[in-house]
Amino acid sequence: MAGFELSKWYADCITEQAEAAILYHAELRWGAVSLHYSSLLTRNAVAPTRIDYSLRKQGTPMLEGGELMWESAKWQLFGSWSKMDPSHRRTLFTSELGELDWNCVAPRARVSLQIGSGPRWEGWGYAEHLRLTVAPWKLPIRRLRWGRFVNATDALVWIDWSGPYSRREMFWNGRSVEAEAIGDSEIVLDGGGVLSLDCGVVLRNGALGVTVLAVIPNLERMFPDSILRMRECKWLSRAVLRQPGFPDSVGMAIHEVVEWP
Repeated sequence: MAGFELSKWYADCITEQAEAAILYHAELRWGAVSLHYSSLLTRNAVAPTRIDYSLRKQGTPMLEGGELMWESAKWQLFGSWSKMDPSHRRTLFTSELGELDWNCVAPRARVSLQIGSGPRWEGWGYAEHLRLTVAPWKLPIRRLRWGRFVNATDALVWIDWSGPYSRREMFWNGRSVEAEAIGDSEIVLDGGGVLSLDCGVVLRNGALGVTVLAVIPNLERMFPDSILRMRECKWLSRAVLRQPGFPDSVGMAIHEVVEWP
């Protein structure tokens, strides 16, 4: 895997009307291969989930002070994520194969997003950046759970890896916390807090080779079968965080499970 480097940005926004937008921007350099990839997922109350993809080179999201700015000429898009909480950064994996660096740039942000001539999206959002010098199919894990829950009072983000190499990271309102259990519909925190997720809307579901990566030409020659057969299910959930002695914290979550073949 000499020369492998993947840089991937993720950012989202959920409005008060439970409309959701998710943006990805990725750049892959691997030997003689150079690939640019971006996608825009939108979901609102009057239309089914829509996902647009592009392999055109686009500007990288820019972080200036406490604000992340994302612009795309392809989709006539401009968005800003104003950080409300400090960033978190961890090296999640390192070996002779390479490493995976996770930068939770904006655990909670106020978002303003304009897409074309449509109405402006305003809401709560989240943003992160991953840098990998090890190929994802080389990671010694079999299942990944990831998610974020954000509202005016709480920001909870979790990463849960299981397999030959297990790793769990969770941050709640700026501090590292532990969890007794992390599942698709419930997260039980140490100390008695419980986040309930209704898994109400499936945003994307299926093998990566026929969903996320299908737009890439010569796909079977570029990536091994093991990554094409990885299965992902991503949800938009109404969520409630309950803590003993405190009022319920109600909001929206985006979360997923990815399973290796």
